[in-house]
Amino acid sequence: MFEKFKSWYHCKVNARRQPILKFDRQVVMIRKHQYVVRQVNDRDISSLVQIEEQIYGKAPWSYAAFQLEIQRPHDRLYLAVVNDGQIIAFMGMAVDWYHLDLHITNIGVTPGYQQHGIGTYLMRTAIAYARYLQLRSLSLEVRVHNLVARKLYEQLGFREHRIKHRYYVDNHEDAVDMQADLLSRGGK
Repeated sequence: MFEKFKSWYHCKVNARRQPILKFDRQVVMIRKHQYVVRQVNDRDISSLVQIEEQIYGKAPWSYAAFQLEIQRPHDRLYLAVVNDGQIIAFMGMAVDWYHLDLHITNIGVTPGYQQHGIGTYLMRTAIAYARYLQLRSLSLEVRVHNLVARKLYEQLGFREHRIKHRYYVDNHEDAVDMQADLLSRGGK
């Protein structure tokens, strides 16, 4: 029995050291506008920080934090949405193999492109990605006062799980921990 477990563990660990999915550059149509969606690389990190600064005033994630995330292709995937050569949105995802969960680490759309369907596109991509990896659920945190994002997540099958008090470092705002169960009808 131990040999069977050792063989299973060896296969799982070695498989997870490889990139979980190579996301090739794709041209997509979102509400009749054409964008490029591609995997983030080290040269994009400054743009991600700038997007967060545009959204929040101060970037919650540092350059170093993004760099560490991007250097983990075995359990992380970061996507960028590009328009006219500029990154206008991004999303980070982390696979929790133990709980079979895809956690949305962060998502940001520049203010001029919000309410254009880009966030919805990215979230639907995450749902499809989680299903591709045969995961059971998706999870994320969202600021309590971000009602627009919360409504979008609820429409996509996410449900409030609990409140994380004083979660955000920048202003100590509470976060709503939300989850979508892919085994039920949730996670559309």
